Amino acid sequence: MTGVLFVSWIIIGPICAIIACTIAGRKNRSGGGFFLLGLLFPLIGVIVAILASPGTPLPPLGMRAVVCPRCNANQNVPAQQVSYECWQCKLDVQLAKA
Repeated sequence: MTGVLFVSWIIIGPICAIIACTIAGRKNRSGGGFFLLGLLFPLIGVIVAILASPGTPLPPLGMRAVVCPRCNANQNVPAQQVSYECWQCKLDVQLAKA
């Protein structure tokens, strides 16, 4: 009986790990972390990946994501830009060099 459970875990574990990794990747979450979770705890890993909230998307190439210190608005600015005006509260913000 124990051998059957072990073999089924060996078969189901990687399948659930790949499913959890794929779901998490589409939500901009850590694919590797959810792969491990799905491998060690197959059904729990898939359920947690489904219930996880979406992460913040990566900024486009040549841009960086910044957060306004006054109103916490997220926006993308060119990577070489040294200052920007917040789109929401119109605050002029000086950026640290990247």
